[in-house]
Amino acid sequence: MVEVDPLIESLYRWSDISGVLLMGIIGGTMARKRGYDIIGFFFIAMFSSLGGGMVRDVLINRGTVAAMSQPEYLYLAFAGALIARFVYFKGKTWDYLQAHGDAVVSGLWAATGAVKAITYGLPLIPCIMMGVFTATGGSMIRDIVMGREPSVFGDNQPTVIPAVACAIIVLVGHHYDMMAVGMVVGPLVSIFLALLGIWAGWRVPAYQDWAPINDTAAQVKVLAKKAENKSRAVGRRLEPHRVRSWRHRQMEAALQRRIEKEVRSGKRRKEAAAEASEFMESFESDVDQLSVQATEAENTDFGVDLSGDSYEAEEQASHEESQRLLDTILEDDKLTDELIDRLMKRYNSRD
Repeated sequence: MVEVDPLIESLYRWSDISGVLLMGIIGGTMARKRGYDIIGFFFIAMFSSLGGGMVRDVLINRGTVAAMSQPEYLYLAFAGALIARFVYFKGKTWDYLQAHGDAVVSGLWAATGAVKAITYGLPLIPCIMMGVFTATGGSMIRDIVMGREPSVFGDNQPTVIPAVACAIIVLVGHHYDMMAVGMVVGPLVSIFLALLGIWAGWRVPAYQDWAPINDTAAQVKVLAKKAENKSRAVGRRLEPHRVRSWRHRQMEAALQRRIEKEVRSGKRRKEAAAEASEFMESFESDVDQLSVQATEAENTDFGVDLSGDSYEAEEQASHEESQRLLDTILEDDKLTDELIDRLMKRYNSRD
């Protein structure tokens, strides 16, 4: 037999039986709203009142389940069912009773579940789990039996979070040899958090599309693109000076031919030269990329590259091919003039 402080045992007992009676009334009223007979009243009241404690005791696996070894639990559950059978709760009265009753019972039972787990020497996380199972297990079983989605999942009203807070406070009180204080403060905090969800409309957010991994991947992709652009800029600076000078001369020669052509067509030389100079300054830093057009669609999909080199060879080959293509164009004056004409049209129409 596990030795328990009399004060702790008394608090545990009153918390447990108060919750059983109240949940019996709530379960019986829900059976009435569904049109169940007296058998349905008893069963739904029993599941509501005793389901969480039964789950807890089965998981702890230390002796007979309390609801079976101590018959007063069943008496109180059935008493709650009878009260609900002969006393009708509906409208705002029922909404108030159910919401606030669930909040009170969850706080009380989260404490008793944690205390029982601590009494039998369970580790930290299982103690918190026993508090949560005791507080929410009965309502979950009741909802499933009645063919409903468990409210702990469906409406996002905080139920588990207050139970976790209560269990943690009880554990802290036990650590500092103040278990009785923890058993008073824990349920009060839990009840306050649960009622906050009712009074202030606090809900646990549920965003189906929220995925921080995907968001992070998108941000990483942007950073990688910036890094790639910087690396290409470094590569252009490291490119052989002779090749860059030759490309520059070919572009300048093509622009000079364009200036002469526009002057012959009636345009002022000064105006044509100014346009050509602005164009050259704009595209000079990216001259080795003039023939490359972006064909990659933007997306936020996330993939995994285990080897780390899945696209390196392809990108390198594409870059080298674009360089060879540009050099081929620059070697032919006619092709260069045509390239300049197209780029100038795009440059003049971009604003």
